[in-house]
Amino acid sequence: MTHAECPHEKAVLAAVRSGEWSPELEEHRNGCLSCAELTVVVAALTNDAKALMAMQEPVPDPSPVWLRARLASKERDFQRATRAIVWVQRAAVGLALGIGVAFAPNVWHTLKTAAASLDLGSPVLDVPRAAGSPLLIVVCSMMILGLLAAWELIAAREV
Repeated sequence: MTHAECPHEKAVLAAVRSGEWSPELEEHRNGCLSCAELTVVVAALTNDAKALMAMQEPVPDPSPVWLRARLASKERDFQRATRAIVWVQRAAVGLALGIGVAFAPNVWHTLKTAAASLDLGSPVLDVPRAAGSPLLIVVCSMMILGLLAAWELIAAREV
């Protein structure tokens, strides 16, 4: 939609700002829709500007709002980036608990047997015999990794 500019718009604008109307200009404004709209809009904006200038309190500093927005954006990015890591950690905790419950009686018995077979008086520790079965190493490793993952999840929530 094109708007044809009224030849009296500049004069009406000046009259609205100054408040001094000539009788001819007032008559034109009352008959011209474009100038009447211009008068209403400019008068409203002028009143708003005067009200803002009369306010005693200053406009608040935008830097805290900007900082909060940036921090919220970084937090959303962090949550999105670490979502997969958190799920893997949760799966490791679940797997470690499952293995721990499944093999708990056997692990305790194997640990007691391995501890009894250690000869701490000898100068060279017999590592293969002391370590026991590879299954014990896998189970203990999974338990330790699960506990570390659980600790990491708890520490991430506190930050």
